[in-house]
Amino acid sequence: MALRLPTAADFPRDAVVSITPPPVRIDLTHAILLLHGIGDTINPFTILATRLNLPRAVVIALQAPKPMPFELGGFHWGDDIVFSKDLTSASGSSDDDEILSPDAEFSTSRKFLGDIIEQVLEKKCGFVAAKNVILWGYGQGGMAALDIAACRMNLCSVISVGGWLPGWIQARDIIDLPRTTSVLLCGGDTNSNITDDRVKQAEEIFKECRRLKFPMKGDFMPRTKEEMSPVLRFLLRTLIPDELEKAGYT
Repeated sequence: MALRLPTAADFPRDAVVSITPPPVRIDLTHAILLLHGIGDTINPFTILATRLNLPRAVVIALQAPKPMPFELGGFHWGDDIVFSKDLTSASGSSDDDEILSPDAEFSTSRKFLGDIIEQVLEKKCGFVAAKNVILWGYGQGGMAALDIAACRMNLCSVISVGGWLPGWIQARDIIDLPRTTSVLLCGGDTNSNITDDRVKQAEEIFKECRRLKFPMKGDFMPRTKEEMSPVLRFLLRTLIPDELEKAGYT
């Protein structure tokens, strides 16, 4: 089946989605799903999608399926809202403080994302999850992406900025190890939630797992060319490997 660009009509009625086609609509090879952080909306990643201008890839920003409670605004990927005292060095809070934790159960978003990948991208548009589908998430969006790659289906790759594999997931509970999804875990070089233990947890599950440290304090989406360049190289090695090899890039 030849790949085709998805349209808004392909998605479930309750899915909030924006679709950014590649600059040249021939030779389409991949779909990149962008997943925002906890308490956010689709808007920032819709802007990011238009700025990426990536070859051969349709970029789809998805809004999380669950609204934040208490009229806080925004949406989240977890099954429920979780508060935790299990703080990392990135929190900056005292041991007595409870903070909103992104480390939740993800069965709702796993079904939501899985159905979109299987029913829309694969069945209607011809993509194959393990070959053609990339997830790029920030914070809890990155955790949702890692969750589905570990627990439901192999993907081409996952980029997670500031999001780690949910704490309850252990290698002993996962079938078909190692998972073939190529993973890039990104975070700041100081005060990051991407700790050595969390990297090791992902390395036990995924065949290829790389860590990228941004020159920043804390975990934020890349804001400069210096920070974005290694993420784009990771993507382009998948999207245009032949062209990069000819140009001398590895």
